[in-house]
Parts: sequence; C-alpha cells; structure tokens
Amino acid sequence: MRPMKKILILCFFIAISTIAQAQITIQVSDEETKETIEFASILLPEHKKSFVTDEHGKFLIDTNKYTLPLNVIVQQFGFESKEIALQNVTGLYNVYLNPESELLREVIIPPKNAKIKERIFGRTSEGSGKIVGTFKDYHKENRYAGLEFGLILNTNNKLKKVKKIHWHINSLTLQRAVYSLYFYEVENGKPSKKISHADINFTITDKSKGWMVINTEDLDIYIDGTKKIAAVLKTQKVELKNGTEEGSLILNIGIPAVSNIITGRDSQYEEWEKAPANFPFYITVDSYE
Repeated sequence: MRPMKKILILCFFIAISTIAQAQITIQVSDEETKETIEFASILLPEHKKSFVTDEHGKFLIDTNKYTLPLNVIVQQFGFESKEIALQNVTGLYNVYLNPESELLREVIIPPKNAKIKERIFGRTSEGSGKIVGTFKDYHKENRYAGLEFGLILNTNNKLKKVKKIHWHINSLTLQRAVYSLYFYEVENGKPSKKISHADINFTITDKSKGWMVINTEDLDIYIDGTKKIAAVLKTQKVELKNGTEEGSLILNIGIPAVSNIITGRDSQYEEWEKAPANFPFYITVDSYE
C-alpha cells in the first residue's frame, strides 16, 4: 500500500473516532423496574434547550455543540426529576428516575343522579382545505426538541369524562411522527398544570390523511368542570424521509378564530404563545349535568 493511501486511511479512521468520542448517549430508565422510559425530557439549562428521548429512552448529546462540563436535567411526568453533570466524554451515561410517590390521580366520583349527555368540544369542521397551514416544520435542529401545540378548548362547567379524541390531518411530508396528547389546566389564558392521565399517543405517517380517532373511554380521564383546559400535542418522535433534511405537518387552518384558539411553544424554556386561529381537533365527552 502506498504511503499516501495509508495516511488517508489513517486520517479517515481518526476522524470517525473523534466524532464518536464527541457523542454521549443518555439512557433513561425506571429506578425500580429498570425498564427504559420513553419520551423523557432532556433539558440543558445553560443553553435554554429542551429535547426528547426516543422510544427506548435514549438521547444523543453532541459535545462539540454542547461542550463539557454540561448540566443536564432529566424529567418525565410521574417521576422525580434528576439533575446530572456530564464531566467526561463517555459512550453511555445511565440515568435512573424514581417514580414520584406523591403523584396521585385525582379521584373523581360522578354524581349518582346526574344526567349523562354526550357533548363535543373543539373544532369539528375539517375545513375546505383551501386554507392550509404548514403547521410545524421539522429539520435536524428541532426534530428532537419536543415542539408543542394544541387548542385552548371552550367547554361547559360540568364534570366530563373524555371518551374520544379526534384530530384531522391534511398531510405529512415526514416519514413518520409520534405525538403525545396531554390535558392542561389553563390559568391566565395559558396552559399551566398538566392533568394526570394515562398516555395517549398519535402515530401518523406520510400515508395518514383525514380524521384520526383515539378511544379513551377505558382510560377514565375526567375533567373538572370548574377548570378551563387545553389539549396539547407534544412532538415525541420525527422520522425524516430518506434523502431529505426537513419535513412538515400540514393542517387545515381556521383564521380568524375567537374560540378554541391555538396555543404552543417550541421549547420548555419558552412561554406559551396564543394565536387567533385553530385547526380541526375536538373531544367527545360524557357530560354529567
């Protein structure tokens, strides 16, 4: 082998080794069960950045971009948060979260003599499709950021049990995306406290189009009628199409809107924003009246 060729090959392997050494994989698991925790939040407070682990509880940190030492906060609803300090480049860093012992789902007993009426809250019209919004653009810089968006719902003042969730998709130019739905209490016109309930996930692909419906009747999700609520979709996983560097979620947009308006944020370090618009999304509930 010629000397120059040997040098080129050696430089190639050095470059690959350097890239590998500059990456740290954080593995998030349950302290008690040792099972991995999917879609945990990874916060970098010094950089005001937030990210999401994958379905296997893993997230890759590029230490060329986020230099060491690096403080990292790991969070997941239902678990105690943990703050760690990354000092050295290691291939794998295991983080174990303890279940939050004081997290109790509010016990709600529907009134015995109440009449149950099926109600719908949100935007039921899918729209003409003439007003279409490239609702969320995803690329290599934000695909793991956990972008959040949803509607502040106009509901009644009665106790409600959520039976179904309906979301209309115009199109998706990604290969695949996973969104988790959370209900929040609303204070001062913005989402504030997350309501405890079982996981609700939408998985959509580039073939998804039209109404998607999730039956939640068996999850026993009750909404207190004295509280205003928001239904928020959090981006948990984005898969770009082969050969592409970006993709979009496209929804039919209603504008202007005075009810069921959009709220969202691009990072947990950002304030919730509102816009006088909405998109096709609604919940079907049993209302105790």
